Amino acid sequence: MFKSKPTMLISCIAALVPLGLYLYLYPQMPVFVPIHYNGETPDRFVDKASMEVILLSVLGWLGFILMKLLRVLLQKMLLSSYMENIAAVHRIWNAATLLVTIGLAATSTFALTEMVW
Repeated sequence: MFKSKPTMLISCIAALVPLGLYLYLYPQMPVFVPIHYNGETPDRFVDKASMEVILLSVLGWLGFILMKLLRVLLQKMLLSSYMENIAAVHRIWNAATLLVTIGLAATSTFALTEMVW
């Protein structure tokens, strides 16, 4: 799957950061946290253990899994061109997976910290 172990390791760590942050911040969170804002004003609150907050904390993992599934799907659909350019395809997909995972993990991290501070 991944030809570059450092890229996979960084992606996995980035995906784990929001989940670890959620577990760390959980005791400090109020019982109800804002989940939606209208401008700067929160207009929807949910319980801190709700599925929405948990889903927010695993957003990085969902992005990582989505990229892996998309890669397998495209590999099967475009097998001949995939085999011709296998090194370039691996580099591009590793970079894309890393960027998507870090982007979604950063979004989750920001949202979780805003719930507490």
